Amino acid sequence: MADHPDTTVPLPLPVVDVRGLRLAYSDFSSAEAVGTIVLVHGLGSSRHIWDLVAPLLAQRCRVIALDQRGHGESDKPDDGYDFPSIVGDLLGFLDGVGATQPVVLVGHSWGASVVLHFAVAHHERIAGLVLVDGGTSSPGERTTWDETLARLTPPDIDGLKWTDLRQRMSARNGMYEDPRVEAVGRSLFTFDAEGRIYRRLKIPNHLRILRALWEQRPAELLPRVHAPVLLLPARQAADAGEWSDSKARSIQRALELQPTARLRWFEDTVHDIPLHRPDELAAELLAFAESAFAQSSSSPKAFAAGGAAPAEGAGSFAASHHRPH
Repeated sequence: MADHPDTTVPLPLPVVDVRGLRLAYSDFSSAEAVGTIVLVHGLGSSRHIWDLVAPLLAQRCRVIALDQRGHGESDKPDDGYDFPSIVGDLLGFLDGVGATQPVVLVGHSWGASVVLHFAVAHHERIAGLVLVDGGTSSPGERTTWDETLARLTPPDIDGLKWTDLRQRMSARNGMYEDPRVEAVGRSLFTFDAEGRIYRRLKIPNHLRILRALWEQRPAELLPRVHAPVLLLPARQAADAGEWSDSKARSIQRALELQPTARLRWFEDTVHDIPLHRPDELAAELLAFAESAFAQSSSSPKAFAAGGAAPAEGAGSFAASHHRPH
């Protein structure tokens, strides 16, 4: 599929160069930061999904949200969407932004799987781990690859008018009428002069990530996390029975594999918790982060930034996201 011009005027933004890959990010600083929280978005999303949450966290912490490879305003190569490469991106990113002390990593959806893999591969860099409606199961545990493709391949909406898409999403959930939420949705696309939208994350790269999600097995990773863990899943009464039951089982399994993990269900909440319940989510994250940083400072972990890894180791906007946790 041919690329389409973006007629928007880009604003200067900070970027980190990781092995020649430019990763864009937002940095919310606090004068009295007790530590650093790093926010990792989900599949087909962008760093802007955290825009309603990050300023609340920045009252007490340094808060960094990045656009992962292929997403947002970061570079978009045609390879490197497997977990080892994505984890390597995140490691280089932390080094690049000077996050040289253990951080609290927060991942949403696919981002939860990313931070889970990172926590296993680089446990000395982690003060705490938060899985926001993701990271506890894999599509490959429930369906074949062909079934997963049929269910989770995103629709080709390139060329659709933004006004039409916004109307469609607002009809499903009134929160998309909020101008702040609309701005997050717009961040997922480039626009031509007629207001037609084009995905920032190309469908072939989306499917490469989906394949990695299908192949992973979180149950093999969760017992190997040595930092405090917080699980923040969402559910609604309207969720399909089979889907809801499977999700509940995956959360229960995660608790059995991580007996000290904390759990808070976000009831009557869509998958995009950072947009639907930003105040409640920020409160949960701050309380967890302050506890995790206090625990980490009482038992410091020595590491060299950029050093070798230890041997161990979508209800979303535009129907362009799915829920392959």
